Amino acid sequence: MVKAILFDLDGTLLHTLPDLCACMNAALRHYRFPAITLEQTRAFVGHGGREFMRMALPPDRRDLTDECYAYYREIHVRWKNENTKMFEGEAQFLKDLERRGVKKAIVTNKAQNSTEVLCRTLLGGYSFDVVIGNDEKFPAKPDPSGTLAVLEKLGVRKEKAVFVGDGDTDVQTARNAGIRCVSVLWGYRSRAELSSAGATCFAETFTELEQKIFNPN
Repeated sequence: MVKAILFDLDGTLLHTLPDLCACMNAALRHYRFPAITLEQTRAFVGHGGREFMRMALPPDRRDLTDECYAYYREIHVRWKNENTKMFEGEAQFLKDLERRGVKKAIVTNKAQNSTEVLCRTLLGGYSFDVVIGNDEKFPAKPDPSGTLAVLEKLGVRKEKAVFVGDGDTDVQTARNAGIRCVSVLWGYRSRAELSSAGATCFAETFTELEQKIFNPN
């Protein structure tokens, strides 16, 4: 019986790509660098904000990554996220988890303060027992430290937990932590990309996700 589900955030629980692109372009514009496209944003996200910033900069100006990332973080936490939304079928799925009594956590490479803003403003109607973003406490995914700390705090054994995410880092994090993973296909990586990272279990909808979590055979 599954007792806890650990979720990625961007591309898994929230469609954040348009606002990530807009916020990054605001930071790039501040430094008079070229804007990036939505498809570039899709390719660049998933490994934390600093890496997103590094990839968005012109290759010959990546020595400015730390400075530009500090500015990006400053505006990102205040970003209105007007184009960010939940995915189809997600609300009912989260309600069903509450009915089942399953514990829920978020483990993301998004900065902790920005993660907390999104959880409060867009996911406020759904209780998450633990929320871990990218800060000084734990290394970014795919390091399993944050995931293992969540399981310890929840008091749930590895075999009773599932990691759900849309990225290659989520597949690797679950493997490194020794827990089962379901890769969702409504996010920012293709089935081929996820398979290359080692994914073997996929869900195309939240209905299918629920089935893969609770009735995997």
